[in-house]
Amino acid sequence: MRLVSQRTFHALAPTLVLTALLMPFAVRGQAPASSAVTMPPAPLLPDSFGPWRATGDTADDTLVLAPDVAKELIVQRTSARQYTADGAAAAISAVQMADSTGAYSAWTLLRTPAMRPCAGGNSLGSDCAVSAGKLLFWQGNTLVSIALSGSKAVSAGSFGDLVAALPKPVGAKGAPPLLPTRLPVEGLQKETIRYAVGPATYAAEGGLLPAALLDFSKSPEILTTRYAGRAGSGLLTAVFYPTPTIAGGRQHAFEASLASSSLPSAMLAGNPVVRRSGPIVALASSGFSKREAEKLAAAVSYQAELTWNKPEGYMDQFTVSRASNVLVQIIVMVFAIVGAALVLGIVFGGGRAFIRQARGKPVSSLDDMEIIKLDLRGPAPKLRS
Repeated sequence: MRLVSQRTFHALAPTLVLTALLMPFAVRGQAPASSAVTMPPAPLLPDSFGPWRATGDTADDTLVLAPDVAKELIVQRTSARQYTADGAAAAISAVQMADSTGAYSAWTLLRTPAMRPCAGGNSLGSDCAVSAGKLLFWQGNTLVSIALSGSKAVSAGSFGDLVAALPKPVGAKGAPPLLPTRLPVEGLQKETIRYAVGPATYAAEGGLLPAALLDFSKSPEILTTRYAGRAGSGLLTAVFYPTPTIAGGRQHAFEASLASSSLPSAMLAGNPVVRRSGPIVALASSGFSKREAEKLAAAVSYQAELTWNKPEGYMDQFTVSRASNVLVQIIVMVFAIVGAALVLGIVFGGGRAFIRQARGKPVSSLDDMEIIKLDLRGPAPKLRS
């Protein structure tokens, strides 16, 4: 490094000062370097909500997903914290997925047969299940498990503020899965619903259909549930494919498997039936009679809907029938306005004419008007030379 003497420094000082003063003007015309500031995301679990206060992290994480399942559900982050409130304690675990479909799939996977649906004011999130000392629910794209400890009774309603504090997905990521809304209600055993988005999740939920038959390369979503009662007793498998064309090809593959009896023996019991509605292929199997299977499979229907996004993301869907009802109401309103205008015209115009005629005046009021005329067409004055 070359050193500069004190004398040389004093000689160069005015030049250095001038350069420092002119530097802002020299770079003013240049575009500033862009710098993106990334804010860290809000904590998955809050430090406090309602009467509950976090006391630290906990190793008792009850939400455990296999690595291949976590990959299919696109797990983004997890958190497990210990909370206390008025002598009560709870270990809360949360897993955030990429979208609501992943959260719903994880909820159906981790919900045990011993859990019953939450009822009344104890219901949390979009779906909630409860057992002794444990509560499981999902909201948006987050799955939450609450394990209570201690002898003090705690109401599930005290965790309502936790639901509001969870991250809120934006746009289509917050849209709930469509397939569960297409199931017939009669005889449905909701506690048996399982929803899979990939082969690992489907296998973990006890799925029986071969992976080659479902063709996971086409990105299907699979719902399995049991029915019992008047609609029969057996298993319903509904597969949602991206397009009706793909679903049509898979329907033929399902029918070929039934014809060749290549499905697992448990699914060949009774009279299994395959039906397709749009992109949904439904298989009623495992004990249904032919009539019951046909009725149940045909009841899984897909109805095309028109949607658009609101600023907050997801909005209600409008069917063609609702749009036609709106058009009919508009036409009726137009006819009503025109009819009202005609009636008012007859009442006011006809009534006024009738009163004038009763007074001996002409029907029209134009004859009552006095017109002042200026006779400007007289003989033209003669010009004098």
